[in-house]
Amino acid sequence: MKRMNSGPVGYVSVGRKIFNISNAVFLFIVSMVVLIPLLMVIVTSLSPDAVVAREEYVLIPRGITFDNYIRIFKSGYMSAFINSILVTVAATAVSMLLTVVMGYAMAQKDLIGKKFLIRFVVATMVLDAGIIPFYMVVKNLGLIDSYLALIIPAAISTYNLILMKNYISSIPTSIIEAARIDGCSELGILFKIVLPISIPIIAAITLFYAVSHWNSYLNVVIFINDSSKYTLQVLLRQLVYQSESAISSASALNNFKMAVMIMTMIPVLILYPFIQKYFISGIMLGSVKE
Repeated sequence: MKRMNSGPVGYVSVGRKIFNISNAVFLFIVSMVVLIPLLMVIVTSLSPDAVVAREEYVLIPRGITFDNYIRIFKSGYMSAFINSILVTVAATAVSMLLTVVMGYAMAQKDLIGKKFLIRFVVATMVLDAGIIPFYMVVKNLGLIDSYLALIIPAAISTYNLILMKNYISSIPTSIIEAARIDGCSELGILFKIVLPISIPIIAAITLFYAVSHWNSYLNVVIFINDSSKYTLQVLLRQLVYQSESAISSASALNNFKMAVMIMTMIPVLILYPFIQKYFISGIMLGSVKE
């Protein structure tokens, strides 16, 4: 078959050049839409009170001070930050343990009632009993005003469970069968063989759970009555919408509000770089239907 002449090596058509330029301009605009507000938050949090009192929000620095972050460490916001860290770590650990174990069980081809179990799990994605029955169940379990109310009800995400199940299903059965022939128990297979192979999806789901638990707001408002147990997100909401600190009666300027917002972003910004390399591969493989 005669090969069509596509032009000299390195030749780029006019249409392709227009597409590349348009694509670059579009991505630049999208990047600025995301980066400029973030930059404004950072600069405002580092700006002196006098500058913020005059201009409210600052994009170009006119002096730098860390007084607002020092105020956070000396205020009740730091205890709320610690509460958020503890709840997020504990809830993520419980969620990952249950999701991995249940995902492994659902991935077994000889599991009795597998189809019914999968349909039952998927049904929870579209069926919601509502807030009042949810509250009554948690209350009857005696979990009101306890951190367990933030951990147990949100322990398993159906979406994350399906991703885990699909990823484990993609592991060659010959590996698992060989381990069984060698006398390895199911727990041994799970922790010694399946988990090391499943690092990408585990990293991705860990990020999903951690961000979800860290940003949890509604459950805290509903189930936690003791203000000393509030997480940072609740106090941040009070700070932003009431214009006064939830800890003191002094009016809070925007630089203090922005500093609290930066504190809420720090844990996710620290976590994401360590699991970024696993993120895409884990989601792609976990999204493949068995």
